[in-house]
Amino acid sequence: FNEIPVFMIAQMRMQKQPAEGDDAEGGETVQLLPMYFSLQNMVGTWQQFMSQDPNASGVEPAINLMDLHELVAKMQEESEIDFRNVLLIPPVPMGQAGPESTSTVPTDDDPMSQMGGDTLGDL
Repeated sequence: FNEIPVFMIAQMRMQKQPAEGDDAEGGETVQLLPMYFSLQNMVGTWQQFMSQDPNASGVEPAINLMDLHELVAKMQEESEIDFRNVLLIPPVPMGQAGPESTSTVPTDDDPMSQMGGDTLGDL
């Protein structure tokens, strides 16, 4: 029960522009690997990216799951993926202007609408 899952798609990268007056990186753009605490947020971001890039059609995401403690350990050792340049993305609640924004927002009038329709069999 002491595990915190972290999700990533190996093909997904973000670029960080150097800050004004930041000479540590030599003024170069840094590639960051986004890692998500929510699988739904990650998949929503991937789908949004795929819909905006016409060259990305048909690309299957390589979804990886690891424990947060494992990620910290990988940050301290050599690896083919540079885990030192990671951006941890916190979960965005459903219906909150996130990548997976839903069209229906639950109201207090119908408490059952807040439970969602998915069961384990639907996942």
